[in-house]
Amino acid sequence: MAEDYYYGSGGRKETTAQVRLYPGGNGIIVNEKPAEEYFSREIDLFHLKQPLVVTGMEGKFRITVRVRGGGISGQAEAIRHGIARALLVADPELR
Repeated sequence: MAEDYYYGSGGRKETTAQVRLYPGGNGIIVNEKPAEEYFSREIDLFHLKQPLVVTGMEGKFRITVRVRGGGISGQAEAIRHGIARALLVADPELR
């Protein structure tokens, strides 16, 4: 049985990110690694979590991400874009 999730894709320059938000979980997995392990700089973690913090949704989703291309900062920004789009699918009122 497949789990229900909200999908969003994001991009930044040469980077693309596919994001899935699974309700009721916690944590962010990027390319099969915890986000804290994948991104060594705090500023990158801060950027990718921004949409969750601003909407008050931090800790309400388990997030899985597949990101390709670009540099680390561009990847964090592409993930931020994908999370924002997936949050709009989950709750259109957030617009």
